[in-house]
Parts: sequence; structure tokens; C-alpha cells
Amino acid sequence: MQYYSSITLLVEILAAVTGLLLYKRYKHTAVKYFIMFLCYVIFITLVGRYTYYVKDGIFSFLEGTKIERNYWWFTITWKIGAVYFFSWYFQQSLKRRTHVNVLKYSTYLFLVISGGIIVSDFNFFFSGSFPLISILGSAIILQCAFFFFFEILQSEAILSFHKTINFYISSAILFFWLLKTPLVFYEIYYTQSDLSYVYLRSYINLGVIIFMYLTFTFGLIISKPKK
Repeated sequence: MQYYSSITLLVEILAAVTGLLLYKRYKHTAVKYFIMFLCYVIFITLVGRYTYYVKDGIFSFLEGTKIERNYWWFTITWKIGAVYFFSWYFQQSLKRRTHVNVLKYSTYLFLVISGGIIVSDFNFFFSGSFPLISILGSAIILQCAFFFFFEILQSEAILSFHKTINFYISSAILFFWLLKTPLVFYEIYYTQSDLSYVYLRSYINLGVIIFMYLTFTFGLIISKPKK
């Protein structure tokens, strides 16, 4: 736990650098946007760490303000922003128009509902995570993975699925969101008075983060994009 932040940042950088080094291989495919997204993840992680410098740090002037904590930042950039990106990304990759449309309009509905949830309890937006946004985001991710795997099973691509970067992306984000989402129901236990749960949650988070970004890294290396 002492190196939690460093380890998470390290695996994020590893995936992004791998993508940048192999950018030429993917520059004529939609995967180039995924590589940009990996760089975006590093950006939001670094910015989100401003909270480390609020108490007795360079951002001490934020102490006591609404943005003293970074819930608002990660709600916008990750819980909404990342879900929107993966939805858009898979819309570029799916072949069936029906799947694309279902995913597209589901995502629009997700954005509208998420905006409504934030507006309805604006103060909580700065002090906690909205479980419903996490659940709805997981539903979008589940659609992305389901439609991708369904199309793989219905095509000849099943013969070489292990060489498709989208297989690794789908598997990794599905694993990540399915394990992370249930934790939002136990947010009330994330306090100093229940350190056992704090450590358990931290180990789960660290495990799924390492798995996801190492899967991205491995997928970028092993995959062979279509010309």
C-alpha cells in the first residue's frame, strides 16, 4: 500500500508508452485513438493527485472549498468520460448497425441521466461518488463487450481473436468494471474506523488496475491490425 500510487501510475505509463512506441503499427486503425486515451488516463491521474498537496501544500488555498477532494474530477473524467470513450471507440469497431445504434443511444441516455444525477445533488458531487452513475457506466461497458464478443463468435475472426487488440481491451475493461462497480455500495465503510475494509478495497483496486493495464500492454504488443 505504501507504493500504491506509484504502482498504478507505473502500469498506466507502461501501457501508454507501449502504445506510443507501436503507434506506427496502428496509425491507420481506430486503435490510435485508444493509444491517445491511454495518454489521457495519465493526465487525469496526475491532475487528480492535486489533493496530495492541499493540506500544508502548494494547493493549501483549496482547503475547505468544494474541490478540496477529487471526487468531482474522477466522476467527470473517468466514470463518465472513460465510459463515453469506450462506447465511442467500440462504435467504430462494431460491424452491425443495430449494435452500433443500441450502444450509441444507450450512451446518450447514460450522459443525460448522469447529468441529471449530478444536478439533483450538486453538493454530493464534490464529496462522494454516485453509485448509480457507476452502475449505468458498467452497463455501457457490458454492452461494448457483449456486442464485440457476439460479433466475434458470428464471424471468421474467432479463428484469430487472440491477435485482435479489441479482444484484450474488451476483456480488460469488462473485468475492471465488473469488479470495481460493486465497491460503490460499500463506500460508507471507507473510513479510518474500518481499516480492514480500506485495505481490502485498496488491494482490489490495485489488482484490477494492474491487470487491466498489463492486459492493454500485452494486447498492443501481440496484436496484428488489419491493413
